[in-house]
Amino acid sequence: MSHPPGLTATCWGTRGSIPSPGPTTVRYGGNTSCLEVRADGRRYVFDAGTGIRTLSRSLGPGEPMEAELFLTHFHWDHVQGFPFCGQLYHADTRVRVHGPAQDGASVASVLAGTMASWYFPVPLGAMAAGVEFAEVDDAPWTDGTVEVSALRVCHPGFTCGYRMNGGDASLAYVPDNELGGADDAQYRRMVDWASGVDLLVHDAMCLDDEYARYRGWGHSRVSDAVRLAEDAGARRLLLFHHAPDRSDDALDAIVEDVRRGLAERGSALEVAAAAEGVSIDLRGGGV
Repeated sequence: MSHPPGLTATCWGTRGSIPSPGPTTVRYGGNTSCLEVRADGRRYVFDAGTGIRTLSRSLGPGEPMEAELFLTHFHWDHVQGFPFCGQLYHADTRVRVHGPAQDGASVASVLAGTMASWYFPVPLGAMAAGVEFAEVDDAPWTDGTVEVSALRVCHPGFTCGYRMNGGDASLAYVPDNELGGADDAQYRRMVDWASGVDLLVHDAMCLDDEYARYRGWGHSRVSDAVRLAEDAGARRLLLFHHAPDRSDDALDAIVEDVRRGLAERGSALEVAAAAEGVSIDLRGGGV
């Protein structure tokens, strides 16, 4: 019996704010935000933090790429890897960049600004690849294989999260979002938007006792992410956008504590911390 194609999600960058390589971040990774999703042979990439360079290198030297790239916003940790994606210098590469306009500035102009000569030696226009741009709006985008919808979230600037439905699987990617700053209506929209996803990848940068220092910065507590996942009926939660100083051992302890709490109240939610190089197969309504 054949099944509709599922989604395979691979984390290439899981860290927030700034790359943090070193001996204490080896297992979960030190690269910043980048998630690749494959569906029916097609490639979709969410954010272009430094993790996109690792994705690029996994494809092999000289190999072109066809991809849809969805940017949540333009802070450095979400775009810094873009000019280091080697396939963008290959004439046979085709990439369409989706993202939210910023105060009237187009996606193309904002991204080009990050590669201005005072920041980077190669301008956007010098890339050999065929690069197109598309601005996200309220209408879902589809290529006939998947459907992607965007939702504005609580983070400085115009920042959005993305939900992808493909075959019989779904995921939501929300790397930067301050759930503690959302009013009741905003929170309910988020719950409805993420309802029933097989995988929720969500900002979990802060612990409860740290949040006061970061209030208003646009990031969530671990407990906020867990609450959203349970309220939305998600099957699995990946804690994402790890604080740059958070060690592997500290993340292990956080996950263990969350799982203990879920078990005590009989919750079926599965929780893990996102780790570089780990792939998750979403198929048949399961994880």
